[in-house]
Formats: sequence, structure tokens, C-alpha cells
Amino acid sequence: MKQIAINYGKVLFLLGIDRQDIKQTEEIWNGSEPLREAMNSPVVSGEAKKHLIEKIFPEKMQPFLKVVSEHHEEALLKEIFQSYEECYDDSHNIRRGILYYVEKPDEEQLALIEKRLCSQLKCSEVTLALESRPELVGGFVIRIGDLEIDRSLRGSINCLREKMARR
Repeated sequence: MKQIAINYGKVLFLLGIDRQDIKQTEEIWNGSEPLREAMNSPVVSGEAKKHLIEKIFPEKMQPFLKVVSEHHEEALLKEIFQSYEECYDDSHNIRRGILYYVEKPDEEQLALIEKRLCSQLKCSEVTLALESRPELVGGFVIRIGDLEIDRSLRGSINCLREKMARR
């Protein structure tokens, strides 16, 4: 991620704009390829871009988007939203990660895993994205930042191989 996107994300967070307005803006931005093309185009005038912003995006987001547009940084909006999310998570003690699985956990299992991770990581919330990985053979692997918890059959087999190789 570029430093300028990180800086814009921090500013967006510090502006204190309602999170729903930011989410709505992100959905609009990500949901329209023609809009992104127009806003990123050097052929489209600054006034035309300003008009698009006023017509399409939530009112409280418009000043921020106009500044981004005036500095020709529209191509960084995806990274800016990502940086904002990281700032939000940090301030609310939220950790995000990925759960790789062979068999998808049900809602109750997922809630239990997230609750245990909250306790282990001493945070207020853990949010896990789910991704199927049949090559794990069984079990699961969780990655949150630098932390990796490998409870997969493949991981257990690899660990056993290493122990046997040391003998």
C-alpha cells in the first residue's frame, strides 16, 4: 500500500465521518467500473468530476472526495478505504484474519473460534474471512497478522515428519 493512501485513510478516519457513509461510498466506488474510469480519466475535467461527486456520493463524503480528486489520487481510493478500515480496527481493538478450512464451520463454530481468539489475542473482536483449502486434508489454519494457528491434518503430518527426521 502506498504511503499517500495510508495518509488519506488516516485523515478519513480522523474526520469522524459516519462509517455508513464511508461504506456506502466504497460500495458505490467498487460497484461501478464506468464511474472509476471517468474519475481516473485525465480527459474528464475537474469540474465534471466535482459534479459527479456531488450527484453520486453521500454528502458528508463529498469534501474528502473532492480533495482526493483535486490531487488526482482517485486511483488510490481502494487503498484509502483499506487504510481507513485498518485505522478503524486499531482504534476499536479489532483483529482481522483468514480461516482456511476443508469443511466449512457453521455459524456457532465460527463464533466460538472468534471468541477464543479474542481471549487469546486480548482484543474486543476478531473477524475471520473464510477460504476453502482442500489441500489441508482436514482441520483448519488461521492467520491473523503474524500469528498462524495450524490445526490441519497436513500441518500435523509435516510436524511429525520433522520430528522423525531429527532422530
